[in-house]
Amino acid sequence: MKKVTAEIIAIGSELLGASKVDTNSLFITKHLNKLGIEVSFKTVVGDNWESLKNAFETAINRVDIVISTGGLGPTEDDFTKEVVAELCKVSLKLDEKILENLKERFKVRGIAFPENSKKMALIPENAIPIPNGPGAAPGIFLECNGKTIILLPGVPREMQYMIENFVIERLNKKYKLPQRFSISMNFASIPEAIIDNTLKEIDFEENGITYAILASLRKVQVILSGFDKEKVEEFSKKVISKFPDVFFGYGDIFLENAVLDLLIEKNKTVAFAESCTGGWLGKLITDIPGSSKAFLGGIVSYSNEAKINILNVPEKTIEKFGAVSAQTAFFMANNVRKLFNSDFGIGITGVAGPSQSEKKPAGLVYIAASSKEKTVVKKYNFRGNREMVRQQSTSRAFDLLRKEFLK
Repeated sequence: MKKVTAEIIAIGSELLGASKVDTNSLFITKHLNKLGIEVSFKTVVGDNWESLKNAFETAINRVDIVISTGGLGPTEDDFTKEVVAELCKVSLKLDEKILENLKERFKVRGIAFPENSKKMALIPENAIPIPNGPGAAPGIFLECNGKTIILLPGVPREMQYMIENFVIERLNKKYKLPQRFSISMNFASIPEAIIDNTLKEIDFEENGITYAILASLRKVQVILSGFDKEKVEEFSKKVISKFPDVFFGYGDIFLENAVLDLLIEKNKTVAFAESCTGGWLGKLITDIPGSSKAFLGGIVSYSNEAKINILNVPEKTIEKFGAVSAQTAFFMANNVRKLFNSDFGIGITGVAGPSQSEKKPAGLVYIAASSKEKTVVKKYNFRGNREMVRQQSTSRAFDLLRKEFLK
């Protein structure tokens, strides 16, 4: 069976700058891959008529499906439909029903209908408008020169609504492809290169399976995909067997998810004492619904006074060893556990950077995990900027608790 290919075009001059990142294409790719559609190209183009026309023209000539995000609004630099209509040699027609819906939307909000918003009701001839549940501008589904063109808004929640409620069903019905099955596995505290070198020894290709490695400061994710579900499941077990100690779960999760699940499962509680991470550890775990079942609270003891007066870290310990030391981390973890009467305590103290502190280098971090029975303290020398050091610190803290107390 001939493979079906797609290209995603992200539209907007802001995406070519240094502050705005295209996240829509990741969401679209995930859903297309589930349908067995291969995303062959991703293009980012600014709000320029000729550039946009060239991007669509190139895409139409090399893939089966072209999906764009952005450029469907009412402003002068929103001309995606106009460019596509010109390329496909069709006219734009006013859809009276869409226009009425737009006017009603403004009326309900008590706002006079702007004349320029009328252009959102212009639909290319023979195209199917895609309803926009959470927003105003409809999407477009169009057949052009034997290719499928789908125009979506750039607003993530609107784009996601259209993908999940219209696009997937329409593409599935049209192409009737055998759907790929994927499994995502997450690993902590291991370099991407080690995983990659090991996976090269497994015969994925001969068994119709592809794999991808996505590495970040907080985890390494391995994704296996194939059309045979049983094969993918079989090979996922092979992958995990290679790294059993650092595997912490399936799906799109991070260490805090896995640790929270283990705490709840074992009916245990935890409290945090943070210095260089400034409450980030507590933020990550409380981002998860239900975290109150296991997380009792935390102290951000950024200053030496807070460590001494709130956490009861002995002043002599800080004078002798410094605030950034194994000894201080030891007391932070133990005393926050006692303060909250939790089963476990975590203490983090370090130099986030960019400059050194107490004549200690940026990136030096001590993390302690404590229970009534024992306390484990680890020393780390992280690389990177301030945010990178803090990210790595939180992940290693969760992993230390998982490995030493929850396995």
